[in-house]
Amino acid sequence: MYQQTVLHSTKRFQGRSFKLFPISVTIGHMEHHAYLDPLPAGKTLQVFEDDTCIFSSQGKWLHPLFDFDVFMQSYQGKRTGLYAHDTAIGKAAALLMVRNGIQHIHANLASRLAKSYIDELNKERETETQITLVADTWVDLLLCATEDELAPLMDGDQMYLMLRRRAHLVQGVEVQVKHLASPYGVLKDLSFHLLPGDHLMIVGENGSGKTTLLRMLAGITRAPAGTITIDGKEPDQLARRTIGYIPQSTDSTHFSLTVEEVVSLGVGKRDPKTIDKALRRVGALSLKGRSYNTLSGGEKQKVSLARCLAQKAKLLLFDEPTASLDTASKRMVREILSSLALSEIPTIIVVTHDPELAEMRGWKTLALGDTHD
Repeated sequence: MYQQTVLHSTKRFQGRSFKLFPISVTIGHMEHHAYLDPLPAGKTLQVFEDDTCIFSSQGKWLHPLFDFDVFMQSYQGKRTGLYAHDTAIGKAAALLMVRNGIQHIHANLASRLAKSYIDELNKERETETQITLVADTWVDLLLCATEDELAPLMDGDQMYLMLRRRAHLVQGVEVQVKHLASPYGVLKDLSFHLLPGDHLMIVGENGSGKTTLLRMLAGITRAPAGTITIDGKEPDQLARRTIGYIPQSTDSTHFSLTVEEVVSLGVGKRDPKTIDKALRRVGALSLKGRSYNTLSGGEKQKVSLARCLAQKAKLLLFDEPTASLDTASKRMVREILSSLALSEIPTIIVVTHDPELAEMRGWKTLALGDTHD
């Protein structure tokens, strides 16, 4: 055992000045791993499965970790207990690493804020899954706006979405509704604003205008009063397939289409790779070859979701997606919506009476009035 002490000083790192604070780090008889070696020239991040490098990057800021995020979606190797060496680790980088199964982190420069975040995570972890962070140099905070903004936060999903927005990695579009009213007075002077990637639950009694609102947003019916803009345009001026709309009555189709044909409606032409990827994403690849009409309600919802994914819809509109489904299918829909909200991150608007769906963490809620027809 020996003890290393960093003295109070100022140091420059990648063109920026950092004030160093006294900190002592006690290191035991640590087994050597490749992630502890210096980074190769020009590299800013390396990730290892044991001592085998599986990913490297020379990018800046958090972009290497977002690239690793994408890499892990198709990686066939181990997904937990990974090792990483990064040039600088703040709270944001620590969050992204932990989300992708990195358990052992080595940094040239690390913030004590990142360490405190990891310490909090470790309180909920078993001994064998504890996260380790070692650094050559420690500072209180990295000198960047992201570090300051994350400092008071602990909700991992909230922070992840915020970082994706900062990196312009959100698929969704802005939605602006101003002074909207329906022909029959059900909707009266309704206004709301969603940023790209926001997720909204709309609740309310039957007859309060929920489905009417979705149809207006989808451009199926026109708003007689007020305005709707999506990505700065009226709904009927948007590029095709910008909006993915799944109405409540998914059982009403009379067309004898296969599952692949239904999903291909979202891409305009038969693209087997895109279709398979979308079906796999919602856990419905095993339904290939089946007639859509023979599927259960839950299976039809999966295929409808796959269609929206295949078309890369930037705004998803769902009308009662769990209605008439059994408990297992309802859970499946909730899990897929949660996953979409943190991966592709389209803007999502859901009309629902399902209390468990309405209470999903991290979603905004809009309650319409209880006026009946």
